[in-house]
This record gives sequence, structure tokens and C-alpha cells, in this order.
Amino acid sequence: MKLTRRSFLAAGVAGAASAGLPGFVKASAGENSEPSTVMPVSSAGGVKGRPKLCISTYSLQSFRRDPEGIEKSIVTAADFGIDAVDILHRSMPSEDNAYCQKLKQLAYRNGVELACLSIHQDFVDPKPEYRQRMVEHTIRCLELAYNMGIPAIRLNSGTWGTAGSFDNLMKARGIEAVIEGYTEDDGFGWVQDCIYKCIPTAEKCGVVMALENHWGIAGTPEGMIRIKNSVSSDWLKFLLDTGNFLENPYDKIEKIMPDCIFVSCKTYQGGGTWYSLDLDYDRIFKIFYDNNYRGYITLEFEGKAEPIQASIDSLNLFKKCLDKYYKDYPVK
Repeated sequence: MKLTRRSFLAAGVAGAASAGLPGFVKASAGENSEPSTVMPVSSAGGVKGRPKLCISTYSLQSFRRDPEGIEKSIVTAADFGIDAVDILHRSMPSEDNAYCQKLKQLAYRNGVELACLSIHQDFVDPKPEYRQRMVEHTIRCLELAYNMGIPAIRLNSGTWGTAGSFDNLMKARGIEAVIEGYTEDDGFGWVQDCIYKCIPTAEKCGVVMALENHWGIAGTPEGMIRIKNSVSSDWLKFLLDTGNFLENPYDKIEKIMPDCIFVSCKTYQGGGTWYSLDLDYDRIFKIFYDNNYRGYITLEFEGKAEPIQASIDSLNLFKKCLDKYYKDYPVK
């Protein structure tokens, strides 16, 4: 059965009622997002801007490779009444211009923004030729995002690879050994040099590189801050993934929020694929508010429950938290 806006609202209200949450409605207009280190504290009427809700395309696909998955996600976001989608690059069936422009037009017709292109790369490798391929891949994705009208890409630092597989890395709680014969300083130097090579394209295209706490040497606030400070460019900011700080997440979130330009919030209904976290989103959204965050907040659903209803429940939770803290704005 096709999910319409009306059926979503009915389902959302019904699902939320049992959880004591309000029905989900579209976030109001008047939000603003600027890629600056110090976000404006107030706007018209002396109130803080309100973040926009977004959903990652893979949240609705349960990690399946559906050739029409991105198009379905755009339409579903419109049916949900939310503002944007975060496109997982690996799930794109094509990079051809015709396909990219088709997505852009579909999003525009449905009133949905393409907020981020989440890509993968790995700069932590002793082989210069491999790192150069990763630089070229990142530059190509910056240009792809520009062509699609997407203002940011997700950036990974990469991992040492000594865990052997992602499953093993998750079993080790994201911790792995440095490659024998090298040091952490080597890894940070490789990442810094690779990002430097991407800065001119990011600036030319007007596409921000949002460095995520996606394991590896950027898996800690200290590692992220070290990389950003060494590069020192307005075209490198942070992307927070709430599910990737496995211990003491709230203190770590606090440390990177001042330079955060995009946020991914994970939920795990039905149990997580690799792990589950019991995250206090009321506390997390208070951190967003206290740090004047006014960008996108995207849902990344990684549980085993049915993805549509789980996404509805998660977005209703986020909406409740937004309404609690971001409540005083002039246009409702």
C-alpha cells in the first residue's frame, strides 16, 4: 500500500500515542544553516533558529541495494512531511548526469532538500598511490554533490585496517592497533595531506566536507579536533553520528558541537545490526540547543524492526525533543 501524507500522519499519531508522544508534523519554515564556526545566537525576534529534520536513504532500505531506493526515500520523506534526505553514495545505482538531475528534480517537485551526500574513503594507508585514489574519489564526489545541488559531503578519516573486517572492528568497540612500523602521527599526517588536496575543489564547488566520528583516527573528539585544527579551513567541519561514540557519548558530543555542521541520530528498534545504544535524546537535543545548532538532524535507523514504522516512531521522538527546546520562533 502506498504511504500517503495522510496515512503517515494517522500512523504517526497512533504510534506516538502509545508511546506518549505527539503526532509528527512538518518543521516550520524560517530555519537557517550557515557553515561558520560560531553559529548566530539569535535571529528575528531574538530567538534561536530551528533545525530541520532529515532522513538517510539507507534508513528506509534496511541496508538493501534497491535501484529505486533513493527515489523512494525522497517521496517517503515528502509523505512524512520532513524537510530533507541524506543520500548514501554507495546506494546510488548510477553517477550519470541524467540520473543525478532526475533525483534533483524529483526532490524539488516534492519539496524535499538534498542535504548531504554520505561517501566513504580511507586516507589512513601507508601506500601513497592508494591515498591518491581516495583523494580523487573524494574530489569526484565533491563535484557530484555540486552537480546535484547538495551543500555537504560526509568525510571519513579511514581506519588502520588491522581489525581485518568491519564486523571485527565492531566487536572490538571500534578500537584497533596501528599498522606495525607506523605511528598515529603518520596516520594524522596522511589524513591532513589528503584533505588539503580536496580543499580547492570544496571551495570552488561550495561543498563543505563534514568529518564524521566514523571510527579510525577520527573516532574520538580529540582526533577530529586535531585533524580540523591541522587543516584550518572553513570547508572542513564536523558531522556528529550519535551512535559512533560508544562510551561517554554526551561529553564527547559536547566537545565537537561548536564546529558541527550536520548531525546523524541513530535508533535501533528491534535490536541493532552490530550493537544497540540506549541514547537519551532529550539530553542530546538539549546539547544541540545549548550550542545553537540550527542545521539538519537526520535519522539513521539501524535496527531490525520494520523500517517505515520504526522511522515514524524515531522521527516523532525527535520532533518531541525539537518542540521542547526549539519552541520560541516567530513563524510557526
